[in-house]
Amino acid sequence: MSLTCTSPALSTQLSSLSTTSVPLPPKDVILSLRTGKIRNLGTAKIRSAINKHPRDGKVLLNTLGFDGDEQAHDTHGGPDKAVMQYCSRHYETWNEEAPGRAHLFQIGGFGENISTAHMSEDNVCIGDTFRLGSEVILQVSLPRQPCFKLNHRFQYKKASSSSQNSGRTGWYYRVIKPGHVEVGDELELEKRINPTWSVSRVQRILYHDTNNREALLELCQLPGLAEELVQLFTSRLTKGVEDMSGRLGAIPMEWKPFKLIEKTTLTPRICKFVFAEVDKDLNQDVSLPPFPHVRLKFGPDFCYTRAYSVVSGDFGKFELGIARADNSRGGSRFLHQEAKVGDVFEVASGKASSKLDSKQDLRVTKHIFVIGGIGVTAFMLTIKSLLDASASLEIHYAVRSRRDAAYLDQLPSHCTTVYAKDEGRRLGVDTIIPAWSENDSPVKIYSCGPSSLLKALKNRTTTMGYPSTALHFESFDVPDEGPMEPFEVQLKSTKQILPVPAKKSLLDVLKEAGFDVESSCNVGNCGTCMVDLVKGDVDHRGVALDDEQKKSFMLSCVSRGRGRIVIDCD
Repeated sequence: MSLTCTSPALSTQLSSLSTTSVPLPPKDVILSLRTGKIRNLGTAKIRSAINKHPRDGKVLLNTLGFDGDEQAHDTHGGPDKAVMQYCSRHYETWNEEAPGRAHLFQIGGFGENISTAHMSEDNVCIGDTFRLGSEVILQVSLPRQPCFKLNHRFQYKKASSSSQNSGRTGWYYRVIKPGHVEVGDELELEKRINPTWSVSRVQRILYHDTNNREALLELCQLPGLAEELVQLFTSRLTKGVEDMSGRLGAIPMEWKPFKLIEKTTLTPRICKFVFAEVDKDLNQDVSLPPFPHVRLKFGPDFCYTRAYSVVSGDFGKFELGIARADNSRGGSRFLHQEAKVGDVFEVASGKASSKLDSKQDLRVTKHIFVIGGIGVTAFMLTIKSLLDASASLEIHYAVRSRRDAAYLDQLPSHCTTVYAKDEGRRLGVDTIIPAWSENDSPVKIYSCGPSSLLKALKNRTTTMGYPSTALHFESFDVPDEGPMEPFEVQLKSTKQILPVPAKKSLLDVLKEAGFDVESSCNVGNCGTCMVDLVKGDVDHRGVALDDEQKKSFMLSCVSRGRGRIVIDCD
């Protein structure tokens, strides 16, 4: 590696590194090169170019960035932010920290232009000069400052704050010498002028050790540091620390108007509802996460809010299959009896399950679906996708009668078994769930149905040794797992104590107290409403958390404390 240093000479520097000197990064290789156009971020009306796409071949890089790359705001671009780099290994950590979002936490997720495996915030310094490929020279200018858009991007309310607190932010370059770049080009350090000022150390002063006057004075004079941060640190010396809370904001639930364009009776108890967006934006991302569901607001003054699985479509136009509940609280009765074509509903996209594991799915040799009644709607898209991939499937479908078997005509007959109660056929989980084998033909079990079915499956799969990653359970009703005893919850941050009555959920109480706790399915399927469990005994209900997660989290929509518990929901 050819490398020079301003003073002292590199040979001297290498032989006399102080304890505060930063390790030199190894020569690295560009794994991905991406650019993006400005568009709406997910279902939110927020403009961003974070959704960048891979580029093949040589791409021109000039002093303002890669050809074809855009920024939604002037502050997101300019010469000091021409190129953004992110360490690909961070995504493994993100997927451990926030499971169920592997389709989001992958290379390109943070809107980076270039990805490498070995360079990180800990071994890259402000002012470092790198040669990229055979033509380009880059200089590190500043850390990326995460903002609330990351929360929307990853559908994870702690994404921006966790990125900032952990230092997994990425960093920017200015372009010293333009040229062409392509995937596979090497990135090699040529010059280091600030051997003690890693990106991560600058972050510590920026976000944590904010009143370190000695460090602030040095940073105001630091060669190569972007003028944006020089001005910020200068202002901090005279005016104090700036307010950063607004930048990290939470994820508001984004409701959009959809029109009911089709309503069809499928069975005596189930209707098909097709919705289309009223004000369609051709630039928005309408993709849905795995096992998607949506939330509907409807009825007089939008008094009903319900979550339903998506049978087909995307977030521009989608189909739902909705059963009329025997003991309806009004929602399903209204939909079946009052809703009509042309009515406008408020709709929000649901969140992905917190337990999805795409790595485990890649090794699965058989997919077994155990479905009770309307639970079939939870897996129609998944079954279609697996059939398109020629996967091996078994589908066990329990219904009251065959005429109640919605979507049966869309299921593959060669691998579907119907258990009709009026025919005397009962679904016995002990006969359909094989023993678990890690190495010999691993199986994945999917189920959606009443809580009694899920409880029987949980007992069986536990006995047979299934890990949580081999299971995907959803419930279409609030789990009935015992009495609703009152309890108390103490907030870690304020020490405030809130009583949770027997007839209310923790989620209800937190929202009534003014806490902005996200929620989506409200029956314990998705994990959106989970809060940090600091101390206390919890009666865990719902299916979104595995045994390891239950040690640190609880589902505020369905789980109950015993006595007094302490949580953190900030």
